[in-house]
Amino acid sequence: MAQLVYRFEPEDWTRFDRLRFEVSPRIEGGRVFHLNVSVASDGRIPVPDRYWREGASVFDLEGESWNDCVWEFGSMPRDAVRELRFYVFCAGHDTAAGETETIFFRNVRLERVKRDPGAAVYPGQEGSIHTLGWENPIPGIRLSSAGYFPAGDKTAVAATDAETFTLTDEKSGICVYEGPVRRVENERGRFAVLDFSAVDRPGLYRLRAGDLVSPPFPIGEEIAREARWKALNFLFCQRCGYPVPGKHGACHLDFLAEHNGETVPFHGGWHDAGDTSQQAAQTAETVETLYRNALLCKDDPLLYGRLMEEAGWGLDFILRTRFGDGFRATSAGSTRWSDNKLGTFDDVACRVFDHSYENYLFAGAEAAAAEALRGFDPGLSVCARRAAEEDFAFAEKTFAERGVEPAHMFEHTYNSGLSQYYAVSVRSACRLFALTGDPKYRETAVRHGSLLMACQETGDLPFAGFFCRDDTKRTPVHFNHQAREHQFPEALVSLCETFPDAPDKPRWEESLRLYGRYLRFLAGACSPWGMIPAGVHRIEESEDRDLFPYLHVTCDYDAEKEHYRAQLKAGRDLGDGYVLRHFPVWFSFRGNSAVLLSMGRAAGVAGRYLGDEDLVRVCREQLYWIWGKNPFGQSLMYGMGRDYSRLYTVHMGETVGAVPVGIETREDGDEPYWPGNNNATYREIWIGAVCRFLEALECV
Repeated sequence: MAQLVYRFEPEDWTRFDRLRFEVSPRIEGGRVFHLNVSVASDGRIPVPDRYWREGASVFDLEGESWNDCVWEFGSMPRDAVRELRFYVFCAGHDTAAGETETIFFRNVRLERVKRDPGAAVYPGQEGSIHTLGWENPIPGIRLSSAGYFPAGDKTAVAATDAETFTLTDEKSGICVYEGPVRRVENERGRFAVLDFSAVDRPGLYRLRAGDLVSPPFPIGEEIAREARWKALNFLFCQRCGYPVPGKHGACHLDFLAEHNGETVPFHGGWHDAGDTSQQAAQTAETVETLYRNALLCKDDPLLYGRLMEEAGWGLDFILRTRFGDGFRATSAGSTRWSDNKLGTFDDVACRVFDHSYENYLFAGAEAAAAEALRGFDPGLSVCARRAAEEDFAFAEKTFAERGVEPAHMFEHTYNSGLSQYYAVSVRSACRLFALTGDPKYRETAVRHGSLLMACQETGDLPFAGFFCRDDTKRTPVHFNHQAREHQFPEALVSLCETFPDAPDKPRWEESLRLYGRYLRFLAGACSPWGMIPAGVHRIEESEDRDLFPYLHVTCDYDAEKEHYRAQLKAGRDLGDGYVLRHFPVWFSFRGNSAVLLSMGRAAGVAGRYLGDEDLVRVCREQLYWIWGKNPFGQSLMYGMGRDYSRLYTVHMGETVGAVPVGIETREDGDEPYWPGNNNATYREIWIGAVCRFLEALECV
């Protein structure tokens, strides 16, 4: 680390709203620059906290020029600041960059936001922006600024005293709709809702309510095409081992996986996040998602070709990192660029495992690739099919011998319970049956489907229908970072569609309907926002020391037990020992984009099969939340819509199409928190979130 540190006697900075400075980084051949800034405070609430969520921010910079940097920190405790630090990590360098970086600073200062005398300062308001809570009382219209689909509900949430609103065609200036402002008051606050669902004609529009005017936004199917192109841009920029123009050269060529006397290079696929790590399971899921999206876009040759090309990049990686005996290279942790030379100090040894859950997962991705490639690249289709059959057989053998087994703590499938194994095996078995017609896949799919349904809560509860980790039904499945809720309805729908004449089909459909009932119960809990809550918890979960490390990696149970209890208490009491959390229970890893998008896909998959428009609407609402229909009025997808914010990109630089880990909560609360800090994990770019975004987009 190279750093510039100011230390001084503790000072009260609460009268200031932000830190501002100018900085100019210079390194020969440099393309992507970033600078970390942090403060230390010993006040009533010490900063930084133990997970460094508060007290630090990161800036992406233009090289060879002066960058005006503003850190809005009004929500950060800062009553006894004793240190200000500027620093960069010595994390290797890209192939183009020189050996020395020089950083120049000037005009470092604290600032206050100028307010009109007597102007209200709202709870949760940081300077001139809102950072905490469901209600944003600062006048404005919060909407999906990237647009709305013609079908289904179309609403915006405003802070206005107006009685009516209008929707105006941007091209003609003609008012196409006028309606009453609907007032909503609940435990989350007081809201004005503008409902223009009746308008389904494609076009560009503006909302007006009193003195408030929204920016123009589209209604039309075209927004899905734009979103896919931008997600593809992000994935291309996240390629590992590939020279990305303007970003980085071919990278991590010295990441190696060794097994049984063989060595496999582990570059390829896509970097996991801003830190350049690699998770093969996430690459596999992204491959599957891209191929499915491609099949939906065949009438758009250019987009179809790009989706197939990007999927092929990831498929190449997951095929060549197989060792052919059930073991495969699975992941590598990295926060740096390496020198790409074998045998030097910075080589990384990658993790290698024979894990049944992951082999089921990879088999499904390979089978999806085989299907998509049949008319596109028949030879590669045969290769993918062969790999899928082999990996499924490896998974079956290992699962029969060892059952549920923990992966390495830093594997992104680490939290998978028994029901998740059943769900992913059913999905993959159905795909392989469709490809091969081999009855052994039908037998596995039907058997594991019955075992999966035995893990579903079917009791006399108004919110029954959720899946539990196993058939004891002791603990509901829920996610706080990685999220695969969608695998449950996918498994049930796969069974129904693959075996339409099966005697068990009515049972599968009833299970799916019951699960849909659970999602509908959740869906209105954040009204008038469309965000679907994280799900139900049992109060007694906080006492489960043994399960804790699988759900909360890098955290200590004894240190967090009371916080666990406090977070459950902050949820909504459902009775019978259950609580509803709007946001996950979490400690270190925070941000709910993947969680809500996975649940959105779950609703979309179930809704499409059942013909239930209410469930499809739930799926659309998760996309609208990402695109700015949230309490902060910010699109979380960089470059899509308006008012998107800086993201924690570290080595990648700001990238169109990125989706961060997501909106978090403050301390043990259960309301949205989106501070001005640009920090991990909540603002960190992540292919997991983009993958889930594309999966949800398939269903609308």
